[in-house]
Amino acid sequence: MARQVKLNYLRAFDAAARHLSFSAAAEEMNLTQAAISQQIAKLEQALGSDLFIRRNRALGLSERGLAYHLVVREVLDRLDAVTGQIFPAESRKTVSVRCTPSIASQWLAPRLGAFHRAHPSIDIRIQTLDLYPDRRQSPQADLTIYRAAEDHHPDAETRLLWRAEIFPVGGPAYLERSDPIAGPAGIARCALIDILGYANNWHRWLRRFAPGCPPPAPVVTLDGLNMAIEAACRGEGLILGRRPLIDAYLADGRLVPVLDGDFSLHSSYFLRLNPASPRRAAARMLADWMLGAGRGG
Repeated sequence: MARQVKLNYLRAFDAAARHLSFSAAAEEMNLTQAAISQQIAKLEQALGSDLFIRRNRALGLSERGLAYHLVVREVLDRLDAVTGQIFPAESRKTVSVRCTPSIASQWLAPRLGAFHRAHPSIDIRIQTLDLYPDRRQSPQADLTIYRAAEDHHPDAETRLLWRAEIFPVGGPAYLERSDPIAGPAGIARCALIDILGYANNWHRWLRRFAPGCPPPAPVVTLDGLNMAIEAACRGEGLILGRRPLIDAYLADGRLVPVLDGDFSLHSSYFLRLNPASPRRAAARMLADWMLGAGRGG
């Protein structure tokens, strides 16, 4: 006979597993720490197995607890999503998304119409920031899009959104009045526009694809990808464009790839769901939709 456990025990377990803290789980669920401890103890008793490894000042998941939480989290997310779809709340839900201005304007905003048509009861508030958030700080938004280094190890609430392709592009006006650019080394003689805060900049690109070439011409550094795109479109120089953020500019010819062949750097962008979001079901719907859009779906 299959074991049956109470739903409130599973929610207590899920909260404690996400926070690795009974006190934080109690705060999230508006219960006492003793109530959380009791519910988890009863769940472990019903399952006949310890779900947590309890130390003096630390809490960790056991091997079985980790495997069980992956399933419990999926089931609860599905339950919350279906409940919201079949029994929608009277009030509208507002999901906040934290990202850079370039991601907001070049990738997210142009796609929101499709999401609103599918989910008319969910409003979206976009919070832009100039620099990417410190990964050690808990984001206050329901969803956060951020760029991370190649050795980044995302947590269970984080998914890869897309892997940006970074390569030289320029406006037709600049390319028409410039001498032909003969391969990567020819880039160093062009007017180059860099973007503040990006590790994958012109210096890194030239070291990768044109090692040993003469030092580049003076590089202008602008505060944000949007400003750099506008400058390139005006014909002021070349930028390292980032797909998919420049897809619309490539499609209508405002920006043009400078070189033939694959001369691209890459950078990973992640989407993180705030585990403490009070709008978790609505945020999960938006996250799933964004992940599909990031894969071209």
